[in-house]
Amino acid sequence: MTQRILIAGGTGFVGRHLIPALQQQGYALSVLTRQPTVVAAQDALRYFRWDPKQQYIDPAAFEQVATIINLTGANIGAKRWTARRKKEILDSRVKTLDLLCQYCRQQQVPLHTLISSSGTGYYGAVTTNTIFKEDDPIGQDFLAQVCREWENAAQQFSTLGTRVVILRKGIVMGHGGAYERMAPLARRGINVALGSGQQYMPWISIEDLVRLYLFLLQHPEIKGVYNTTASEPITMQDFAQQLLQSFNKKTLLPNAPAWLVRILLGEMATALLEGSRVSNEKLRLTGFVFQDEPLAAYLKKLASPIE
Repeated sequence: MTQRILIAGGTGFVGRHLIPALQQQGYALSVLTRQPTVVAAQDALRYFRWDPKQQYIDPAAFEQVATIINLTGANIGAKRWTARRKKEILDSRVKTLDLLCQYCRQQQVPLHTLISSSGTGYYGAVTTNTIFKEDDPIGQDFLAQVCREWENAAQQFSTLGTRVVILRKGIVMGHGGAYERMAPLARRGINVALGSGQQYMPWISIEDLVRLYLFLLQHPEIKGVYNTTASEPITMQDFAQQLLQSFNKKTLLPNAPAWLVRILLGEMATALLEGSRVSNEKLRLTGFVFQDEPLAAYLKKLASPIE
């Protein structure tokens, strides 16, 4: 029988790329949506209503499900971090996992695998010479604490006998997400670097991330926490220059000063003005091979359809 995968958060940037790739590999998919009017045209792709705020999931969504891929989470960079927004960022990650686990327990779902998300923000918004590995201490800022509770919420699935994989993702590059916000500026010759530019930007291409999900589904022996970033360390200064070069542009504009970024963005600014390298050695030792490196070549590939 075809393995059925339940996807939470499948309408976002990653989900829009992952769902077609899973279909091409022959997986049957159940996707949770807040839009109950959405109806799939085929059995291999079903949509089910859920409302995390109301603690509701259509119980039929769990039928024949062996794996859950969790992609939920409010966009960290979409709005200023007010107290209300910070609560939304945390709840959208933790309470959705709590709800999924609660339903799996109540319905005695024989769940084999949970693949969930976290972020390299786990290590804190700092710029140091340290190259962080998975067993390094957690940071002290807001995003680090979000990552801790996010990962704890995922780990509770292990009490169900479920294999848990947590991906501490860097910035996901591709058509969508952060790239789509920065590329139009670079295309006009605008420097997108912030502050000193010496902060590191751990990243991964959307194509490599999708390949990783397929790899994890094909290797059930892999479990635990993995830094999910490309091997190449890149500073924001280097990224900004390579992004400009991908559009054959140059600029004499300075970086946006840190003081201005802090005025405009408040607490969120720290997450953009600081950043360290992380090691992907643990992930590479599983046998997974990154294909979209170096970044300069990947950015050129992204730019080519719209030059």
